[in-house]
Parts: sequence; structure tokens; C-alpha cells
Amino acid sequence: MNPIRLGRTIIFLLPYTLMICGILAASKVAGAPGGTGTAFQALAVAALGAFWAWRRGRRNGY
Repeated sequence: MNPIRLGRTIIFLLPYTLMICGILAASKVAGAPGGTGTAFQALAVAALGAFWAWRRGRRNGY
């Protein structure tokens, strides 16, 4: 595969991967004792991915 196309694909999918992994990690850690801080960190990763995807959509005109 063309390295430029591969890089563009990774950059395109990365914010969505951050959202999904952050939400899944937060849901897994939330039930553990003392996992509240870690759950908030995982949700912060998900929020970062969501913000990145939103900004890219606004910049490219949807």
C-alpha cells in the first residue's frame, strides 16, 4: 500500500479510535475500586478524539 495513503488512513481513523478506546476503557475501569480517576482519564482521551473529529469536520466543511 502507498505510504502516503496509509498515513492518511491512520490520521483519519485515529480520532475515532481514541473515542472508542476511551469509552471502552472508562466503562471497564469504572467498576473497579479506586478506578474513578482512571475512568476520568479514559473519558478525557475519548473527549480529545471527539474534539479532534469535530474540528476536522468543521475545517473540511463536513
